[in-house]
Amino acid sequence: MKIPLTLFMLTSLWFMPPVYGQNATQVELNEQSRQHYQTADRALNQAYGRLMNKLEPARQQKLKTAQRAWLTFRDAQAELVSSAYEGGSIRPLSHSEELKRLTEQRTRELRQQLQDESH
Repeated sequence: MKIPLTLFMLTSLWFMPPVYGQNATQVELNEQSRQHYQTADRALNQAYGRLMNKLEPARQQKLKTAQRAWLTFRDAQAELVSSAYEGGSIRPLSHSEELKRLTEQRTRELRQQLQDESH
């Protein structure tokens, strides 16, 4: 599928991490986005671990099942979103940004559940 140049340029700017700006190469942007996703993933794992420690064993199993299903969804969604750029150098950026977005959203959910468990 060919993406019109103006659409490509607009979405490229939307995905562009702020640190590198306009002088960055696509490889640098891809790498920075990957690192941002890894940071988000570490925060997710921390929130997940803290919540697991608060739950009784039966609920731990339910959380584990839910998290596995969510990981499958997250990975499939990132593949779907980034497939719009299949074969393009921006595809890794799109993939990492979607992983990061979904991971940050899930982290907020887990933190909220942790807060609810504390009350």
